[in-house]
Amino acid sequence: MSATALAEYLILHPDAQETILHDCRFSRPPIVAANSAALRALAAYNVDPYRDTSSLETVKAKLTAKALDPETKPKAKDEARRCKEAIEIFERCENALGMRSMGLTAAPAFAEIDIEGVVVSIRPGFLVQPPSGRVGAGIIRVAKSPDPADCKGADTKSKRFEHRREMGRYMIALFHMLLEKQDGKYGVPDPSLSFVSDIRLGERITAGLDHTARVRRIRAACRQIAKTWGDIEPRKSVLAKK
Repeated sequence: MSATALAEYLILHPDAQETILHDCRFSRPPIVAANSAALRALAAYNVDPYRDTSSLETVKAKLTAKALDPETKPKAKDEARRCKEAIEIFERCENALGMRSMGLTAAPAFAEIDIEGVVVSIRPGFLVQPPSGRVGAGIIRVAKSPDPADCKGADTKSKRFEHRREMGRYMIALFHMLLEKQDGKYGVPDPSLSFVSDIRLGERITAGLDHTARVRRIRAACRQIAKTWGDIEPRKSVLAKK
């Protein structure tokens, strides 16, 4: 499972949880990950100590050209527009995210880890390594779903905001579990250093007081998933593709 899928699994109702597990087992990931151009540009910008904004302008210009090119396929056009939009949203909320002073470095491509019998892929974008010898990890979340901007009602919008915050907190717990598996190679894991910068919220989410309880919930959920994984059967939509 991906860390994002597991984080969402933990906060959804049973029917939606079944769908997540089904899709994790039977759906093939896309060849090109969504928002990859935006994530690459934002990662490079945030590990640059000078935060050279011209790098983002260059990427946006290339994305605009790609979206306007008649030779570009429709799906690629939409992806280019989404990536450009994500970069622009980041630029508008950069001050609120407070990442300029964090001294970020690019995270390595960590190997998957086993959590109670479930193999989980956790890919933070950044490491936070202050001189103290501690370490945290972080990511910029650009995905729309669930998008609070699509809501007209205040209650629904509030629920979607909290949904994204909850996902962020579980992602931070997973970052901590990942760093603990590294046996001190990057420093002593400190959850207070980890973060999820959610551009749709315009917030940098950090670990809460219930961090330890979240780690316990992740372990308990993974034990249950490991027990039921082999019993998950493909749905008709999957069988129809064969």
